[in-house]
Amino acid sequence: MLAENKFSKYLLYAVGEIILVVIGILIALQINNNNNYNEQRSLEKEYLLSIQTEFKNNLNIINASIKENEQRIESLEYLLNLFDKNVLDTVSSQRISQKFAPIFGSSISYIPATGVLEDIISSGKLNILLNKNLRQNIASFNSSLDYLDIQLNAMDFTEENLRTIFYKKGSTRKLVMDIGFMNSDFKSISEKIDNKQLFESAEFENYLLAYYLSAKVTNGPKLFGRVKTEIETIIKEIEKELEK
Repeated sequence: MLAENKFSKYLLYAVGEIILVVIGILIALQINNNNNYNEQRSLEKEYLLSIQTEFKNNLNIINASIKENEQRIESLEYLLNLFDKNVLDTVSSQRISQKFAPIFGSSISYIPATGVLEDIISSGKLNILLNKNLRQNIASFNSSLDYLDIQLNAMDFTEENLRTIFYKKGSTRKLVMDIGFMNSDFKSISEKIDNKQLFESAEFENYLLAYYLSAKVTNGPKLFGRVKTEIETIIKEIEKELEK
């Protein structure tokens, strides 16, 4: 009986020790899990802040691209009216040059900052972001940029042909002098060319109209409008996460 009593106490003691060890392991695992979770959330916050900065910058860029394209559209609309000779006769060559400047001064484009975005996607760290909608929106944004690039590249053909016709039939020198970009006392073989004669060309009108339609589509909901909406959505999602 004494032996059995001692064994029972020993067994009880052993079980107690095992329970304490298990509890200790569980507590250690819980602490480790909490530490890992806190590290993950800290890393997530760093990424969220970096993405937020990048996308706010991209929002400014897309807004600037849209505004620049609006000026291009306004100039194109003005020039398209000049194929009516009665209207053309009331406009000075200098005014025409001023309207050509936004068209030939730059191409329709959008060049966003994507360093943080590419780093997250290429490194496979997108899953660090707990917000599923945010992950999906970021992933789809990359696809939207690819689609936008394809569409803008397709428009290059129209723009290049428009420039080519202008170079053949118009005077670039007169254009840059009219807008005050260049002053020169030297004679030029194109100084007598009046850019008004461009508005007698059906080919020029066709490419000018095509470029106008391209610019309008670009600022629409499928291209620049779509990119802007996606950026704004991502920024709002990030702000919600950072407020938690």
